[in-house]
Amino acid sequence: MVKTTQRNHQAAGLPSDIELWLADSGYASADAFETLADLPLLVSVTSDADQAGFPARRQQAPAGQQGMAARLATPTGQAQYRRRSALVEPGFAQLFQRFGRHLNYRGRRAVDAEIKLLGTVHNLNKLISHTPRRRS
Repeated sequence: MVKTTQRNHQAAGLPSDIELWLADSGYASADAFETLADLPLLVSVTSDADQAGFPARRQQAPAGQQGMAARLATPTGQAQYRRRSALVEPGFAQLFQRFGRHLNYRGRRAVDAEIKLLGTVHNLNKLISHTPRRRS
């Protein structure tokens, strides 16, 4: 996923590198952390709420993930990880509200196409209905 994102970033002609990678606990593994050690990466290794610095039942990080847990335990790590909820989660919530929680197709290729179509429709609607701010 990281390699695909980097290729898409480059293909879009964006001038700077990706500054920070944020991921939930589903992407946590010692192998992934070792492979991606050269990236500015923050991945939840306990509960997402705990990693963002919110009250949560504290869990211990699994073996091989204590280094990531230590980075996330810092005030900077918590503040950076907290941004994930503002960047990622609203898009899912808006898609669920508009299109529901169920997809019409099955299979990896069909689901991928449907998700991309729903995201495109959602983003086009935002662009069309956007009202520019007036300069004062």
